Amino acid sequence: MARTKQTARQTTKGVITWTRFYLPEEQEWPTWSIDYGNVYVSPLSEVQGCRGNVFLGRMVDRPEQAAYIIEWDTLEDVKAFQSSPACVEFLRNLPEYDNDNDNSQVSIDSGLALRHPILDYALSSSRFLALHHAFEGATPTIEGRVTFTALLVPRKVKEWTMWNDSLKYFQAPAQCGTDQSDVWFWVLMEDHSVEEKFGKLEQTQSQPQTQEENQARTIFCHFCLWKHTIGTPEDEEAFPADPQAWKEELPQVVPPVTAWEQERWDIREVP
Repeated sequence: MARTKQTARQTTKGVITWTRFYLPEEQEWPTWSIDYGNVYVSPLSEVQGCRGNVFLGRMVDRPEQAAYIIEWDTLEDVKAFQSSPACVEFLRNLPEYDNDNDNSQVSIDSGLALRHPILDYALSSSRFLALHHAFEGATPTIEGRVTFTALLVPRKVKEWTMWNDSLKYFQAPAQCGTDQSDVWFWVLMEDHSVEEKFGKLEQTQSQPQTQEENQARTIFCHFCLWKHTIGTPEDEEAFPADPQAWKEELPQVVPPVTAWEQERWDIREVP
């Protein structure tokens, strides 16, 4: 397990963030300076509110697309980290794109953090997808082979009420007899990947809004964890990825889900 600074507030589930980045297939882990104590978690080692649960994911269909998945005490801890020099250092080794082939990558350095704090906060905020657990009881750890589905409700709803009244009864399409587990979240703060899936929201403030502050849409995230007791991983994942199967299941959801996007990930714990 990745060792980071521990805090006493762990009686409830924390906030989960995903930070996507480019990681060549031949490189197993990103690393930072050995001075931080653990080269795999970098400045996270001393960040207040960061729990000791850090995972690395790789997208199955695009293995060079990776993500650092981190558990935090609160969303406020995430925001405090985003506006800190530690975040600048953290993102330095997690480029969004292959810099050799994509000139759109924006460079973030310590000087930018000091000169333009609002701009730097905006840049760092767009790198973090923040998720809130829908269910406070025990749920499986998100690791191994998973199917990640983002579902769009095109207006603001009371997230827990919608999950409790409708989504928790929703059965993701699956092969008969497949052994799987389902874990639900809703989005607290969007990142670039959400914009790419569902379009960009117009911002009315100088800093990015959280999902609670933005009234335009609500996004839920469904994770299906595969145990592969029958068939092959490819067989089991083919059916849930079938758009027709989802069209047959989604009408039961109220309010209606109007769009969804799926990804397959392999996720493992950071050493």
